[in-house]
Amino acid sequence: MSLCSDNCRMPITVYMYDKDSGGLIAIAEYGQEYGKENPIRVLYHGFGHYESLQIPGKKGAKSRL
Repeated sequence: MSLCSDNCRMPITVYMYDKDSGGLIAIAEYGQEYGKENPIRVLYHGFGHYESLQIPGKKGAKSRL
C-alpha cells in the first residue's frame, strides 16, 4: 500500500471488519505526508485481497483519482 500511496501521491486508509465491534476499524494509514483529507479507502479481506470502499455520509467529497 505504501508504494501505491507514493505513486498516486495520496493518503490511503486500510480498514478491516472487526467481529467484536461489529463494524470496520482502520488498521493502517499510508501517505500521511500527502495530506489527511479525502484518502483512498480500501477494505482488507485477508490473503492480500483489497476492495475499494466508500464510507456512508462521505458522498460530498470528490474523488482525487
